[in-house]
Amino acid sequence: MDNIGYLLMQFSKQLRYQLNQRLIANGLTIQQWAVMQQISFWVERTAQQPTANQLCHVLDMDRPTMSGILRRLAAKQLVEQDVNPADQRAKLLRLTQVGIQELQAGQRISDQVVATGLQKLTAAEKQSLRQLLKKLGSN
Repeated sequence: MDNIGYLLMQFSKQLRYQLNQRLIANGLTIQQWAVMQQISFWVERTAQQPTANQLCHVLDMDRPTMSGILRRLAAKQLVEQDVNPADQRAKLLRLTQVGIQELQAGQRISDQVVATGLQKLTAAEKQSLRQLLKKLGSN
């Protein structure tokens, strides 16, 4: 099959499956890792802690799903919630030191999975792919 959409989805599905399997072996689900990634990205971009509602929007998750993920991350002592001085109902999220370490471990796993997935490409092809994906993602 030569359909670009199908090929992209198949490759993405393979990478996602491999990443999820490796993360589970490390004690996280791909959804938990995604939430931790977004907390870190949010703080880097805005210098502020995100709320669960903001993460729901960014990750396209519903509130019950996000609440369950945050509850499990808090039980693992990877994420903590602080009182939001602007709105007592909304909690501000942050990674704990252990959470930062687990996030970094997950990033290394992700890098390994992607490297394995792209091992058939030359360095120039990888660079071209990166540039093309950035260009397509900028729409």
